[in-house]
Amino acid sequence: MFLLNKDNRGYLAPSEYDYFAKQAQLEIFEGYFADYSRAVSGQNSRKKALSYGDSVMHIQNKIDTFSKNGTLTYTDVGPTSVGGVDDFFNMPEDFYKLINVTYGGKVVQEVAKYRFEMLLDSNITAPTVSFPIYKREAQKIFARPLSIFYTGTTPQGAETPLKMNYIRKPIDPHWGYNTIGGDPVYNLDSSTDFEIPSSDETELVIKICNYAGLNIREKDVVAFTQQLENQDFQKENI
Repeated sequence: MFLLNKDNRGYLAPSEYDYFAKQAQLEIFEGYFADYSRAVSGQNSRKKALSYGDSVMHIQNKIDTFSKNGTLTYTDVGPTSVGGVDDFFNMPEDFYKLINVTYGGKVVQEVAKYRFEMLLDSNITAPTVSFPIYKREAQKIFARPLSIFYTGTTPQGAETPLKMNYIRKPIDPHWGYNTIGGDPVYNLDSSTDFEIPSSDETELVIKICNYAGLNIREKDVVAFTQQLENQDFQKENI
């Protein structure tokens, strides 16, 4: 907001800044995965350095800060009280990418949707408590055998539920403020900071300014920020 301020009042409302900040952070966060893929490809072709120049490890460390483990929420569809064929587990609200699903400390095997029913219909390949399987449909997980939904008559979710390791979304930043003399004044206590590392702050500022420049129709701001982004891209892909 300071960079775009010409009369000490600013062009952006706090709500607009929050939206642009959220989008900029999410864009950088999602870019980590494309960057990681390119870095792995470059390392496999021996075009990338190791040790302190190991870009694969550098990007992986960024992504790992968003790794999390949690319990899947059980949804009983019925008519069976627990363990019905239509019952499923919900992904956490902050879910972004799945690492794995575990049950009783063991990794549950994910199978393609078309193979799921095939495996269930076979006496040889049918899943067991020792070798459970699951399929994903949007934000839902369907696990088999049905017996892993419960232990005896106690719902599984009450004691030892399915768990998952995943990459969560970054928390939305928020520019908190108090209104003094009709103007918004920054309030640290009610604010939420960015979660991406400090090494990406320059890129973050560029992206926020780009969004803001488009919003206030400042062609110079848009052109300048796009020029900086192009320079950064060229440096990263030399």
